[in-house]
This record gives sequence, C-alpha cells and structure tokens, in this order.
Amino acid sequence: MTTDGHTVPRTGNGFIDVTHAALMDRVGTIRRACAKGVPRHVVVPHFDAFVDEMHAHFDHEEVIIRAAGFHRWEEHANQHAMLEQQLVRLVDYVRECDVTGDFLCTVAGTLDAALCRHEIRHDGEYAALVRSASAAPDGPDLIRWDSRYELGIAPLDAQHRQLADCLNELHRASLGHAPEADVAALLEQMHDHAQAHFAMEEGVLRSVAPSRFVAHRAHHQALNAQFARVRQAVESGGLDAGVAARDFLRFWLTDHLLGSDRVAFAGGTVTRQ
Repeated sequence: MTTDGHTVPRTGNGFIDVTHAALMDRVGTIRRACAKGVPRHVVVPHFDAFVDEMHAHFDHEEVIIRAAGFHRWEEHANQHAMLEQQLVRLVDYVRECDVTGDFLCTVAGTLDAALCRHEIRHDGEYAALVRSASAAPDGPDLIRWDSRYELGIAPLDAQHRQLADCLNELHRASLGHAPEADVAALLEQMHDHAQAHFAMEEGVLRSVAPSRFVAHRAHHQALNAQFARVRQAVESGGLDAGVAARDFLRFWLTDHLLGSDRVAFAGGTVTRQ
C-alpha cells in the first residue's frame, strides 16, 4: 500500500513484489521526513537512494517480463524510461536548488503518485503472464535442461548447463533452509562460473561475429551488475535466497540463454562438437 492509501497490485512474482514494496517504503520514508521538516541536506540522500532503487527495479523487472514472454516488454521499458527521466529531473532539482520544505513535500508526493499510477495502470498488463511463469516448478529444479537451451556450441552449452546446475543447487538450498554461509558459497560459485562463461563467450563471438561483440559484452556487463545487486541483497539479509533464485535469477539466466545468445550467435560459423 502506498502512503496515500492506494493498494499496488501484486504481480505474483515475489522479486518484483518485494522490490515494489521497498520502493514504496523508500517513498514513505521521504514523505515522513519532509512532513517533519527534516533539513534538505538530510533528505536528499533518501531521494538519491530512491533514484538508484527505481533504476534497478525497472532494469530487473524488464528482464523478468521479457523472459516470461511478455511481447510488449519494449513498450513497457519505454514507459520506465519516460517515468525515470521525469522523476530524476525532479530529484536533480531538489539536489541542486535551495528549495523550501513545502516543495520537498510536493516532490515526495509526486514520486508516490507517479509510481502508483505506473504500477496500477501498466504493471497489470503483464501480471497474469508473470504470475504463471513464476509458479514454482514440480520437483527440485528450477531449470530442467533440454535441447532448447543449447546453441550447438559444445563448450558454451556445457558452461550454460553448469550455470543452470548452480541455480538449481541454490534453489534446493533455499528449500532446505541452508545456512547463510552455504548460500553465500553457492552465490560465489555461480558468480565465478558466470565470469568464466562470459569471458569464453566473448572470445568465441569475437571470432565468429565480431560486429556483435561490443553489444554482447555490454549485455554481459549488465548481467554482472544485476547479479551483483541481487547477491548483495541476499547476503545482507534484505532478500530471501529462494525469492532471488526462483523469481529473478531463473529469468535472468533463461533470458540470457534463449534471448541474447540466440541473437548474438545467429548465423555465426563455429566448429560444433
């Protein structure tokens, strides 16, 4: 629920819903501080944190809805970009200008109202699809490996399968309420496998489709940033490991396997083993 009493619809994806709630909590903190007349220099860091969290939320949400098969994900991403541009301009003004307390309250209310409108009006468009895609699978594995995940390039397919195995192990650990140290070790292992895989994939792509190398490397950099943020949230206790695995990392990995890699390696010539 927002600070104005509006109920933000739940999407059925635990990760999206948790980050929605965290954003609204951040806005609530800002509104309460402004209402109490807290000095601008004290409130501004909360505005900056809001911008950072909003950007990450939109970025992660786009991964999930794209991997879930929401065909209008690009339109949704454009909505995110326009909303973010508008709200960042407001926050920049607050940061750079000596504004009054009343103006701070107005900006905080605008953040609240704009986010609420977006989440009620636009996020509902994908909710049914994402709810279905986010359902916990039968059995212990989040990703059951089959031929649809394969590029036909043996070393890359082996590494992709290794990443899926890491994710499945993390999921099983969360189901078994594994100790925090074990979860941290699994996240470290998945990170190491991802780094090795991205390096090899970029090397192969540079040789078979050099015109796509720069864009795909940028894609890997985005994946690294997303994983790092989720890992930090889990290890700090701010995000449940099961939610991270089931409701974000599953989509993060399948989007890479079935989305960007298919485009990057389409038509490339490489020795297949």
